[in-house]
Amino acid sequence: MAIQKSPAPPSRSSLLRRIRALEAKLEEIGDDAPGASRAARAQDDPAAEVHELIASGRPMSAMRRYRELTGATEAEARVAIEELGGFSSQAD
Repeated sequence: MAIQKSPAPPSRSSLLRRIRALEAKLEEIGDDAPGASRAARAQDDPAAEVHELIASGRPMSAMRRYRELTGATEAEARVAIEELGGFSSQAD
């Protein structure tokens, strides 16, 4: 019985190239779709992205994004996210 050789895994550069191509295609598709990409949502309503992160149970990500959008300190962002109910569940 002959042992079959499994195919070699794709190289890292090949995978990165494929990922970039897929991301570009998703951006093209996302530009036409309603409520498309994260960047598009943030341009329309920056607070919506923060609320979405809180709703998905990711308060730490919401806090980081709040700081990026507002320039708030870590303490200010934490208070804001707490007021929005972000730290009532498990953190990410």
